[in-house]
Amino acid sequence: MNLPKIHQFEGVPLGDDQQGRANWVVLEGYFKPQCGGTVCVNLIRQPVSHDFGQDCGFVEAVPSRTPYYRGDPIYIHVKAPCPPTSSPDDSAGTTSQGGDNAGQDNGGQDAGQDNGGQDAGTDAGTGTDQGASSSATTPS
Repeated sequence: MNLPKIHQFEGVPLGDDQQGRANWVVLEGYFKPQCGGTVCVNLIRQPVSHDFGQDCGFVEAVPSRTPYYRGDPIYIHVKAPCPPTSSPDDSAGTTSQGGDNAGQDNGGQDAGQDNGGQDAGTDAGTGTDQGASSSATTPS
């Protein structure tokens, strides 16, 4: 999926007040068509320093990768300072932030194992650990 055209949001308040929450719902609506009518990405409000607009006004949307996929975080940059939300916005997805490769494990290798674990983690922090370990054998 690719970012919807949302340039008209520049400077629009997206804070935790009534107007900001209403604008957030409108912003979410631009992501729904690509997701089949729901918000299938994690929209995360992220305050950044910026020279124009009002506090907590929309600056830009930044996907974690392009194209982005279901479940990926989309960072909604707003002009700092922007007070944190007082309660989680259920429609905004999770607000936890992981860096690149969040959710990937290192392969586990104990002394004497021939096979290490392998993680098929995604940038969004999900994954399925794979890999079997075998017991150590002693040379005969």
